[in-house]
Amino acid sequence: MSLGVGVIETGPALQMLLLGEVAEADELLYPYGPKHQDRTTPKADDGASPQIPISESFYFYARRYQSLYVNNNGVVSFGKPVSQFTPDPFPLTDGRAFVAPFWADVDNRITGEVYYRQSQEKHLLQRVTGDINTYFPSEKFTATWAFIATWDQVAFYGSLSSKVNTFQAVLTSNGKLSFVILNYQDIQWISGQASGGDAHTGLEGTPAQAGFNNGDANNYFNIPGSWTPNIINVSSTSNIMDPGRWIFEVDVFAVPNGCVYKANFLPVSATFWTESACEEKCQCTSEDPRVTCQASGCSADEICQPNSWYHVCRPTHKATCHALGGRHYTTFDGRLYQFQGNCVYVLSQMCAPSDNRSLEYYRVEAGISGKTPEVSQIEHLRMMVYGQDIAVIANSAGHVMINGIKSLLPVTLLGGKVRVHQSGFSTTIATDLGVEISYKGSQHVEVAVPASYHNATCGLCGTLNENPTDDFSTPNRSLAASAALFAKSWQVHYAEDQCGDTQELPSCPSTELALFSSPEYCGILKESPGPFANCAKALPLSSFMESCTYDLCTSAGNRTACCEDGLVG
Repeated sequence: MSLGVGVIETGPALQMLLLGEVAEADELLYPYGPKHQDRTTPKADDGASPQIPISESFYFYARRYQSLYVNNNGVVSFGKPVSQFTPDPFPLTDGRAFVAPFWADVDNRITGEVYYRQSQEKHLLQRVTGDINTYFPSEKFTATWAFIATWDQVAFYGSLSSKVNTFQAVLTSNGKLSFVILNYQDIQWISGQASGGDAHTGLEGTPAQAGFNNGDANNYFNIPGSWTPNIINVSSTSNIMDPGRWIFEVDVFAVPNGCVYKANFLPVSATFWTESACEEKCQCTSEDPRVTCQASGCSADEICQPNSWYHVCRPTHKATCHALGGRHYTTFDGRLYQFQGNCVYVLSQMCAPSDNRSLEYYRVEAGISGKTPEVSQIEHLRMMVYGQDIAVIANSAGHVMINGIKSLLPVTLLGGKVRVHQSGFSTTIATDLGVEISYKGSQHVEVAVPASYHNATCGLCGTLNENPTDDFSTPNRSLAASAALFAKSWQVHYAEDQCGDTQELPSCPSTELALFSSPEYCGILKESPGPFANCAKALPLSSFMESCTYDLCTSAGNRTACCEDGLVG
């Protein structure tokens, strides 16, 4: 995909998001509870419902069932109940067939209810029909029966905490085709005390298993993260780009928007290598629900590395751009400049390369609030890649916006092609392209790109070509005469009505420049030996020191200005 340097427009919903207005998401769970005449399972350790005859045939991996059980431990089973509280990884080859939205040691004697009902109510079937046809349009499905099982705020065995889980399984059929919808509203624990879990956290031990098991060695499926600590994040994953929801056809197993490879889900366009040498490259395409593989290795500037259950080729060299305090910028090629702005700016994006290389498009925007030199910060950071729109908002630790939906971290998208996680106060968006951005609070942002994007970047981070003199390239490829004009050229169109002036910052007098560059002030950053000597091996401290010196100059020597701009600490 090759795009030019023009500015991307955005829709009204995203504009509202980045300007502070967030629309409410649709309700995830189907209606449940006493007012819908739901029944409940017994409040018993490892309990289950009685055998429930169902009014419509339900086909599961080509087998026909006419009854089922709802089990307290997060399982809807066929043939017999499941009392086992510590899950085993799929496949289980003992003949047991079941749907497992969240197989773990639930104890509804402590708190919570396990509700269930089958229904042929018109409005419910219309909703189910609409949901299935949205993601399986070729099936032209009309639901004639639905079964809803909901684990509502259930605790874990041995719990000494208030942690509870809420999740749901929806089974539907027309007598021939069968589908399952798994909804995850809130997952706070992954194992009970008898499974080795911590009584105070519900973590550690043997984690929950989620997915489908047909009782043989070949017909099964694992929800990503199953039987690992990552299952705690299942409410932020999806195979339909709707966090917390997974949808499947189960009469003959199929998934929308992707492929299944050895019981693992892969979204369309996912690329991976099957072994540690990265010699066989595999891909899920929209034309074929099966994964196709061919002999192909990593390029000369890439290295083969493990990623979840597969391997990927990652770049070995990267260039990094820094934005400090919303006014100090260091380009990929090391050019340091300052400006005072109050707008949304393009930090970096892929521009049309000068040769015929095929590079994946990405774009990074930053919303800068800088009405005065003394008050300037990066209010939000936004990345667009692989058709995903990810926004990190200031003072929203633990959450990001994924395509306009608030999502709990960590988040894995497109089978690992995009990963968002938090470490301390920093939120990182990493891609399998090697492009990575880190939002280290409202005062420090880093953008890193691999060498493969050489001479194919533009924006405030400049042109990656080891030539800082052309870093002030504007969208029309001319060179701006000043930092302010350069920055103004990279304002995004949808935010222009909200923008203030983009201005040059005053220079620092030579006497004050010498004073604040001394070891008693910012010069300590470059002292060796010194407290920042180890940092100098990993960071361009000369740029940090120049920014520190400038901030002390404009703040009359106020040392806290450096901390507020993220220059130290």
